[in-house]
Amino acid sequence: MSRTFRKRLEDAVNERHCADHPMTEKWANGEVSKRCMMGWAAEQWHWVSKMNAPTFFVCKDAPDDVIHAEIDNFHEEMDPDHSHLDIMLNFAKANGGSPTKIKKGEGLPTTRSWVRFLTDSARDNPWYCGMSALRIGTESQSPRLYSKLLPALRDIYKFKEEEIEHFWLHSEVDIEHGGIAYDLIVKHCKSREQQDLCVHFVKESAKMRWFHFDGIYLHYEMGYELHGGK
Repeated sequence: MSRTFRKRLEDAVNERHCADHPMTEKWANGEVSKRCMMGWAAEQWHWVSKMNAPTFFVCKDAPDDVIHAEIDNFHEEMDPDHSHLDIMLNFAKANGGSPTKIKKGEGLPTTRSWVRFLTDSARDNPWYCGMSALRIGTESQSPRLYSKLLPALRDIYKFKEEEIEHFWLHSEVDIEHGGIAYDLIVKHCKSREQQDLCVHFVKESAKMRWFHFDGIYLHYEMGYELHGGK
């Protein structure tokens, strides 16, 4: 039974996995611009910088082992000596972006929608809904997504290793993070109702991340103005 549930979760992610997004395909072939890569880093920063609230909303009614996993994740992402936010800004800077300008911005509407979805999912529902959205529907995508991009970043775009740390770091550490989330969800969600809710939030989260990629591609690569003239 637990294996069937885990497979349903995995299938829900893969239905709309950003490793299969058209922008990712072009990026992996070395066909997106530096402006697009800079925009990806900027929007990624705007997303991650607002994920403290969903993380702690998950903890509001979660079992102790879930709280422990979420707090560990929080400390790793926000480590003042090795902030994952700074790693994203390093990649933005390598593509001509200004970290100061990025921090003063607010992100595209598509990014803000994704943030709102994840925040609302964790705040307004049982912990396993928020965790399914945040850790499985979103975070568990990283290894396949970033592993697909790394060859182009190294061999076509010729970035230095320190400039692409976000990609090689998260293609490794998010294997562990995603695996822990799967294990905890499967461990604690035994009823069909709980499992169906988890699958629903995973599917919606994957769709929202895809929508976030749509915004990056349209705005930064295709030249559509999504900021409403700002």
